[in-house]
Amino acid sequence: MKKEHEWVTKANMKDSQGLYEEALAYYDKALQIDPDDADALFDKAETLQKMGKFQEAEKLVEKAINAYVGN
Repeated sequence: MKKEHEWVTKANMKDSQGLYEEALAYYDKALQIDPDDADALFDKAETLQKMGKFQEAEKLVEKAINAYVGN
């Protein structure tokens, strides 16, 4: 398993617990390793959406789609 996916797994757990700020920090750690990780980008966007940060989330969804299509 890639190291960034370990951070995404931890982030998803925090998100499911409603600990959104902690989840974002873990997604950011994953994205430091691989800035084009489509899973991390999309999952971070979902967390941002739950926080009401819709414009920020939309930008990440677009980036996630571009990262996925580029692979």
